[in-house]
Amino acid sequence: MEWPFNHQQRQIAAVADEIGREVLEPNAEELDRTGMYPRANLAQTARAGLNGLLLPELYGGLGLDHVSYALVAYTLAQYCPSTTMVYVMHMAAVQTVNLAGDDEQRRRLLPPVRDGALATLAFSEQASGGHFWYCLSQALRDGDGYILNKESSFVTSAGQADWYIVETRAPDGNDPSNLIYLVVYNDQPGVSAGRWRALGMNGNASGPMRFSNVRVAGKDRIGAEGAGAYWNDNVVDPIFLLGSSACWAGIARGALDRAVSHATGRFHADVGRHVADYPVMRHYLARCKVLVSSAEALLFRAAQRLDELTRAGTPHQEMLFDLWELKVHASDVVIEATNLALQVMGGMGFKSGPVERALRDGRAGAVMGPSNEMCLDWIGLRLIGGRVEYWPDRPVAGAPVTPAVGVS
Repeated sequence: MEWPFNHQQRQIAAVADEIGREVLEPNAEELDRTGMYPRANLAQTARAGLNGLLLPELYGGLGLDHVSYALVAYTLAQYCPSTTMVYVMHMAAVQTVNLAGDDEQRRRLLPPVRDGALATLAFSEQASGGHFWYCLSQALRDGDGYILNKESSFVTSAGQADWYIVETRAPDGNDPSNLIYLVVYNDQPGVSAGRWRALGMNGNASGPMRFSNVRVAGKDRIGAEGAGAYWNDNVVDPIFLLGSSACWAGIARGALDRAVSHATGRFHADVGRHVADYPVMRHYLARCKVLVSSAEALLFRAAQRLDELTRAGTPHQEMLFDLWELKVHASDVVIEATNLALQVMGGMGFKSGPVERALRDGRAGAVMGPSNEMCLDWIGLRLIGGRVEYWPDRPVAGAPVTPAVGVS
């Protein structure tokens, strides 16, 4: 299936593909083996303008659309998923400043992105598990600013980003949906990060972070107090779900391409056949192709629809139902597609290398919040006319909080 990309979108995809082949792929094995953070890779994408792809030209961006963003993430993921997830989380953070911030914040934070400044989100807390939007931490007032105490369980680019958008509850009151976004800089006193090592995605530094009595100036609050829940639905979730789904689809495409190359190039001298001459192997490849094409179709249609909503001035929360579907499908597809690709390649696929790494990296998608189980429950509730809730009605002060799930 050939998606009808326009000339500009094809051009930016070609730029991403060149960076992927020449920069990301040669470093991917070392990133996975050592846990090295891909700052050098992201410096290359910054120089090409990709790190500010959605930002207006006024702030050093390219002013491109969601289809271009999805296409870039999809392309980069074929070469280095760890770098791609750093890129996706960075894009979610800078787009939040672009859309929820004020002019002073945009002028201060966004132009350095073109020179390589990296940002990310710090939302999740251990006590609320995969309900990454739900915070038990709460900021304290400090004049016109805040004092932040928060332990975040999974932060992509932990200890590596130049600045973080940290989500926490606003001071005063006990409403869990009364959220604020605070910009915290990596070199501020009280900011620390733990180590990261996992089954896959070992280069994205997705470790824990602690913010201990961090003083945040009033000018570093993004949006109004209490507006965090709105911006979650209309910026953070759409950008993250689209970009991460593009990552899973791209990993699957890369694995398929490598399996095809192996099947057509690997020759069994004892029987005089290539791997591709066996019907069962062709069936595996065909099944993989069908899966990948289906994920691509959902991905680029979702990106196109986000662009349509943008042009119409319609809030992006209207797309959440579709984006949950995309997230579930793309992260299911990458599991099956990488498994099929490894099977086609046999022992060569099982050895440490691109397909084995793709299988491990891609497995992150289904458990990454919101997990596939959460998304399926929300989709099911919507189908039967049920109400999907993010928040308990009103938690009791001092009592353990059991967060509900969902998006209204």
